[in-house]
Amino acid sequence: MTVVEHAYAKINLYLEVTGKRPDGYHELVTVMQTVSLSDTLTVTRCTGGKITLDAGGVLPVDESNLVIRAARAYFAATGAPFGVEMILEKRIPMAAGMGGGSADAAATLRALNRLDGDRFSAEELAAIGAAVGADVPFCVMGGTRLCRGIGEIMTPLDNRLEGHVVIAVGGEGVSTPKAFCELDRIFHNFEGFSAPLAPQNLIDAMKKGDLDAAVPHFFNRFEQVIEGMRPAVGEIKRILCSCGAAVAMMSGSGPSVFGVFSEKEDAKRAVAELKSSGYRAFLA
Repeated sequence: MTVVEHAYAKINLYLEVTGKRPDGYHELVTVMQTVSLSDTLTVTRCTGGKITLDAGGVLPVDESNLVIRAARAYFAATGAPFGVEMILEKRIPMAAGMGGGSADAAATLRALNRLDGDRFSAEELAAIGAAVGADVPFCVMGGTRLCRGIGEIMTPLDNRLEGHVVIAVGGEGVSTPKAFCELDRIFHNFEGFSAPLAPQNLIDAMKKGDLDAAVPHFFNRFEQVIEGMRPAVGEIKRILCSCGAAVAMMSGSGPSVFGVFSEKEDAKRAVAELKSSGYRAFLA
């Protein structure tokens, strides 16, 4: 039996770091949104207990790959492993702040669950995914969610904003741990840190479907450190805004940047201009 799962990228409409825990993880408040840009995972159940992965040569296929780690976590939860052959087709840019690895892990959990007769609910899969990576629970569930803790405490949100999202990335990727380390340096490991912004105004505007009201409340703490390290971030934002984006902001720890457009023709024009400037760009 073979199943196919799409692994959807995410963008952060709001991302604040509120503290650092004794275990080294960071506490977050973030509003995440899935978009149509996706990887494709094909999983075939086979005899024996071997787990294999073909990632087209673009990623390692050992235990460092979140797909393999997700499969291990799934079978640890069931106690009844079976053999699988997996093929991963990558489209989501890597190390770009769009949760590509987490999306792939989530797709793995969903695929294995389907092959296993839907043993687990989506909530149970998300709980398994929490041990694989902080963004995996969100990627299992998808949609629009307010996420707290390290990302595992999720509240679904009513998002009625209408628009067209363009995502672009250029140059070298960003290591999320290094980005956090830079924030730790600037904010002294977040000791006594008081987050100056809250997402409630954004959440209220999303519920009303009021893009103009939402725009001032899009926020990403990582922009403070990444824009200086990756000049392409500022250039992509400039191009997006010049083409009519209502807002242009980095996603996650970067360096991907997304823009939200009211008009689809403006979004298409932005994609064309970004590509002509040498950037990878997607209408998502």
